[in-house]
Amino acid sequence: MAENNIYLAVGEETTRGAKEATAVGFIPLLNSGIPKMEFDDKRRKEFRGEDTVKGDTTVLRMSEKWGGSLEIPFFTEAGSTKGMMGTLLKHFFGKAASAQNAATGQYRHMLYPVVDPFAAANLGNKALTVNLNINEGSTMKNWPFVGGRVKSLSFEQETGNHLKVSAELFGQKRDTVSAEIGGTVFPAENLRCDYNNLSVYTGAITRTGTAPDYTAFAFGAATLLKPDKISVKIENGMEDAMRLSGLDYPDKTRMGQFKVSLELTIDWEDPASGFSSVDDFTAWLAGASSTNFCLHWDTGTQAGTGDNHALYIDIPIAQRMGGEPGYSLEKDPMITLKYEGLYDAATAKYIVGVMLKNTATTV
Repeated sequence: MAENNIYLAVGEETTRGAKEATAVGFIPLLNSGIPKMEFDDKRRKEFRGEDTVKGDTTVLRMSEKWGGSLEIPFFTEAGSTKGMMGTLLKHFFGKAASAQNAATGQYRHMLYPVVDPFAAANLGNKALTVNLNINEGSTMKNWPFVGGRVKSLSFEQETGNHLKVSAELFGQKRDTVSAEIGGTVFPAENLRCDYNNLSVYTGAITRTGTAPDYTAFAFGAATLLKPDKISVKIENGMEDAMRLSGLDYPDKTRMGQFKVSLELTIDWEDPASGFSSVDDFTAWLAGASSTNFCLHWDTGTQAGTGDNHALYIDIPIAQRMGGEPGYSLEKDPMITLKYEGLYDAATAKYIVGVMLKNTATTV
């Protein structure tokens, strides 16, 4: 069998377009993850005394950019530069508020949308380098795709599976190919978020701290859901633009509107207590209405002393969008309920918030 070796190392660029292949975090991939190059190649259309009926004679390359999706199993830390998993999230939202939990060696990172991700107090001129180390025949090389931006994150959890995250990225160009990075160190298995680590809550979610920089979530009075599968997609509307700036690749990222959607497949039932899918469906039929959700993955592995490595996704206002119950002769009925987030200006101060707990001092 031919060589078939690929691994991912993500680095944070101090200046967009300046490759970072030294301080990197190694993250496993569920697909090859090779970004696609896009070139603007134009045929030369000029009068040059040629017999043009015979065909065009020259193609000129005018610009380049790249895009792609990384499908990864979610770990609370990356290998080597362990905060890089959180850095990937930070480059989607634009901000991460990091602090130590007491003196335990554990850190929390609260992430949420900001109006200007590229302000000096947020990302500034930073970007990501997607280092795809890949074999060229029997020789390993590093393909650094620089100037990376994250425009969407999708979290998909099904029973019997690991949490899968799809990060959709775009960027400026593939930099000069170099020798492979090597020295791969991937995250420990006990830092993986799995289906049996997940609890899904609605109702009374207690947020500790000053909005939106929360320090903890508690669920003592909340209602626990038990869906078969659940997915959350978050988008920020980022787009890259070409300008007359002397460069032949995009140098300006423009923001759109943050959006979040959630879908869950659950039993079609109306229990005496707990979450009722019938009630949720009926509330949607009755008129415009909303609820809330908080997803909590607890790995069971302590971060320092005290709390465990964990991931939280908090959607404070989830507008009900319906979903029809499905009946079958062979099995109990199920329903896939759909929701879209609204900005909670009064309380949480975000449309969606994500908290990561690990041992990385910063992300």
